[in-house]
Amino acid sequence: MANSKYEYVKREFEFHRHLPASNWIVVRIDGCHFHRFSELHAFEKPNDDRALRLMNACATSMLEKFPDIVIAYGVSDEYSFVFREKTEFYKRRESKNISLCVSYFTIVYGMKWKDFFPNNDLKEPPYFDGRVVCYPNINTIRDYLAWRQVDCHINNQYNTCFWALVKSGKTEKEAHQALKGTSSKDKNKLLLQQFQVNYNDEPAMFRKGSTVYRDKVKTDDCGNPIKRTREAITVSNFDLIGPEFWENHQYILGEEKYGYEYVKKFDNIHRLPYSNWTIVRISACQFDQFSLIHSFDKPNDETALRLMNACASLMMEQFPDIIFGYGFDNEYSFVFQEKTELYQRDERLIISSCSSCFTSFYMMKWKEYFPSKELVQPPHFQVEVSCYPEPRIVCDYLSRRQSECHNRNQYTTCFWMLVKSGEGENKAKEILKDTLPKDKNELLFQRFQMNYNNEPAMFRKGSCAYRQKSANGCRWKPVKMSGGM
Repeated sequence: MANSKYEYVKREFEFHRHLPASNWIVVRIDGCHFHRFSELHAFEKPNDDRALRLMNACATSMLEKFPDIVIAYGVSDEYSFVFREKTEFYKRRESKNISLCVSYFTIVYGMKWKDFFPNNDLKEPPYFDGRVVCYPNINTIRDYLAWRQVDCHINNQYNTCFWALVKSGKTEKEAHQALKGTSSKDKNKLLLQQFQVNYNDEPAMFRKGSTVYRDKVKTDDCGNPIKRTREAITVSNFDLIGPEFWENHQYILGEEKYGYEYVKKFDNIHRLPYSNWTIVRISACQFDQFSLIHSFDKPNDETALRLMNACASLMMEQFPDIIFGYGFDNEYSFVFQEKTELYQRDERLIISSCSSCFTSFYMMKWKEYFPSKELVQPPHFQVEVSCYPEPRIVCDYLSRRQSECHNRNQYTTCFWMLVKSGEGENKAKEILKDTLPKDKNELLFQRFQMNYNNEPAMFRKGSCAYRQKSANGCRWKPVKMSGGM
């Protein structure tokens, strides 16, 4: 709420970390608890072709959604996305880059699940964390991708040996012991001599990972030749360590030499200040369009709000350090306890996991609240983090959000009542221009015989989620606001 007494909580405590200009941005996404997730969904070991192709499909959607991504590389439950050097994606704000990428990847993963696992229902919501690292030149970008591909080879070779031993009758502990201290050459020999497996004959997707990029082609989508070159998003399994791929695709990055281990030095972890209350605010992107496509009631869709509340409750179950949540419209703020050590207070991991988790819950709960509506467009959410040193300021932050809820809802209530009465949208905006809250209440009462204060509290005051004591212990419950905080 502009110029209110609570405005200082935004001005003095909300911070936006902007990534350095003229640097290549890499967003790396990793599956959270995917060992458990893969066991729960019976993924094949050491590699599940369906799961890897699903990850590749999600990466392809990322390049379709975000044109500034020039190349992506993925292995197992991880994917790295390289943004072009001069990108101004959300003004290079770190929290927006991480949360939007992770949120969109998560929702696509859920929406495409049935394409790859038609006979296997999602038993728990998948979610991902992410980190963003900036690299100063093309050389280090190539080194970064080479580093990830070397990791792919090392991990896959080990896992191929490990699961071959386990499937032959050894316990997992015995398999680990048998592989302890072995070199790459030793592992190749073990596979060949004990299992008649030539590691180099394994699928390239397993050994080298997958690269997604825009290839220059002279064919249409059906493979027919065309005169003009066009760009087509392509998934391949090339060697990124040697020069051949880069020589043939110089337009992606450019030409320079490579080497890789030192790239870790650029990965600076930003930790949130200790002994501060951390607030994570999640808000939907392009929600006006999303609500229009899915025919949400105006000015408020009670079902959509209850879905947001359900997601908030699940967030509190997933993250025990969340002590309070407040939400309205398409946003929710979560207050973490002062001493939280979630992800060792790593800002990137907190932002990305919260964004991904909320997105996943929204997707999985959709049919429960909208059983007759298909999820046509993937919803995705952005996240901002603020830290406050005193409970008093946390209360002022929540008061500020509730003030915003009141102002926004009162305006939209008047706006949609005018539109539904026959006024054009531009005319409705003109009528409401510069009006005070008192004027809006008077307009509703005189023109529509509506007392704004009799509107549902959930619309006017928002909703809270917190742990409520009961005779059976502690339970989770989103509670409608009944007054100021």
